[in-house]
Amino acid sequence: MEKITVMAESKQNGNFWLAVFSLVGTTVGAGIFSLPYTFFKAGFIIGLLEFIAIVVVVLLIQLIIGEIALRTKGKKRFIGYAEQYLGYKWKLFVTISTLLGGIGVLLVYIILAGRFLSFIISQNAVSSSLIFFAVWFLFILAKPRIFGKTELIFSFSVILIIILISSFNIGYIDFNNFKGINIDNILLPYGVILFAISGYYVIPEMEDIIGTSKRKLKKAIIYGTLIPATIYLFFIFIVLGISGNLTSPDAISGLAGVLNSRAILLIGSFLGLLTVSGASLSYGIYIKETLWYDFKINKWLAWLITGATPLTLFLLGARNLVTVIGIIGALFFAFQAVVVLLIHKKSKSSEIKPDYEIKLPNFVYYLIGLGAIFGALLEVWYNIV
Repeated sequence: MEKITVMAESKQNGNFWLAVFSLVGTTVGAGIFSLPYTFFKAGFIIGLLEFIAIVVVVLLIQLIIGEIALRTKGKKRFIGYAEQYLGYKWKLFVTISTLLGGIGVLLVYIILAGRFLSFIISQNAVSSSLIFFAVWFLFILAKPRIFGKTELIFSFSVILIIILISSFNIGYIDFNNFKGINIDNILLPYGVILFAISGYYVIPEMEDIIGTSKRKLKKAIIYGTLIPATIYLFFIFIVLGISGNLTSPDAISGLAGVLNSRAILLIGSFLGLLTVSGASLSYGIYIKETLWYDFKINKWLAWLITGATPLTLFLLGARNLVTVIGIIGALFFAFQAVVVLLIHKKSKSSEIKPDYEIKLPNFVYYLIGLGAIFGALLEVWYNIV
């Protein structure tokens, strides 16, 4: 009997950590590479204060989504929550907004992949982006199953290589690089941090992974949010500490330039390309199939729209990596936060009692919602006007 109990507990612990690292693997991605640059431009202290505040708010939003998942019968995702609690019009709005956000994310991947590929094949960034796009475009049509199964492995490979690169070069850190602030760039880190730290859409799947131990979902979300935040801060500290005023928007080229290391440039570019490739395939296939299945668009037209939209934006000149990441991160979070808060208020009437509950006074709902909208408007104004 004791053996059975131990095995059950072991399985529950395994499910818990699988849930944690599903959020970690979803969160750690392309956004990490632009973080050191934004901290450098705004000043490390400003970036750090923004980072802490944003992580706290994102953690709260993700815990709220976890509560919504626990209150909802059956297997539903974010779009399903919007339909159940807010109605069909909100479902349509959420679906369209998610697709537009996804297109923006694909644009980021095309830009960033081009940078990394250019360092590997010694071509300019624009032509390298077009080469990456051509290969990616064919792959999302074929839908290779292997990438869906190995995405988590890609994320952990990235984490491991980041730690290795950082650890071997920690002695080159100059603490003078953390001094100074630039008020003119105070808004620069905001959208980039949001882009990098949010992993909300995997939380309903975490509830499924947890199984019967629903009470552990809250802890899994906390761990799954704080582990990427810790990794990001470590990466920022190393890259900014070494690169200083040579810190680049992709992090890798500036770091390699300071250390005069071709090996770091190639290894870093490879890990960056690996990250972007796995994530871009997942996003591309998701958008294509949403257009195909949910909007009943012809399969070939859905494929064409998925590729043509970000490519058109790229060809029209949307190629500034930090600007695109910042705008996408701020706009998408503002939309996400408002919808999540509305769903949360409605879900309180559910008959299902969750294993944990986030209780907020009404003014906090308004504070977060209006703050997210105001932040998005400021981010757009800062980057475009």
